[in-house]
Amino acid sequence: MPELPEVESVLRTLRDCPPVLPGRMINRVIVLSDTVISDEHVDKFPVELEGMVFSSIVRHGKYLIFRMIRSGVGCSESFVIIHLRMTGRLFLVPHEHSVERHTRLVLMLDNDLALRFDDPRKFGRVWLVANPADVVSGLGPDALTVSPEIFRTRISSYQRQIKPLLLDQSFLAGIGNIYADEILFQAGIHPLKSSCDLTPSDIDRLCNATREILTEAVESNGANIEGVFSKGRFVVSVYGREGLCCSKCGSMIIKIRVGQRGTHVCPVCQPFL
Repeated sequence: MPELPEVESVLRTLRDCPPVLPGRMINRVIVLSDTVISDEHVDKFPVELEGMVFSSIVRHGKYLIFRMIRSGVGCSESFVIIHLRMTGRLFLVPHEHSVERHTRLVLMLDNDLALRFDDPRKFGRVWLVANPADVVSGLGPDALTVSPEIFRTRISSYQRQIKPLLLDQSFLAGIGNIYADEILFQAGIHPLKSSCDLTPSDIDRLCNATREILTEAVESNGANIEGVFSKGRFVVSVYGREGLCCSKCGSMIIKIRVGQRGTHVCPVCQPFL
């Protein structure tokens, strides 16, 4: 499942790697599956997007936000917001590139390229809105850029098991199951521990681990786990390593259930006290 680092890699590819997406006009919109478009935007989506130009791309948590402008008389702007969910992929292909079995949306551009959204499980969503807040206002601060001060303030206001809290997008936006396990391992915190039982030192380690793990994963283009992201080089320490030896202490990594999610932990490096 793409999490913050993988989504950031998609953003950087579309924004920075030639041929870049910003500056390109949409000539035609091909919706191959209505379910990919949020219900309230299905009818207006093709009509409103055709003729608009990609102006910029930003990310908040796992959401990609594309600012679209229509030049000429009465210059206007709209925003396309995309969440890849579990299996979504977004990439540029040549115009003549045939659609595939799982292609859900194709935006034909003015430079003989097309922006294509593929999603085998059909969980991904696309919105067209006048204000990004219509979609992302319920999210917490971005997990990669949140300041230590805000992190400490927010975590002190909760009394929840720490892993479900990290996964709560209203607390911090962008962390999923993979990186929650990796962050807690690096911080030496058991995933079942309550946030209200964390010491100031625990919180500092957790804050630092969040920034360090996500930064390293972004620089590595995401996790090197099959089915997560094809370009990823980030090497996981505990996620998916049940029964293998811990890289720090040599103990066996175990898998438990926390908040209905499979969770990987080293019982020695992450004691539940």
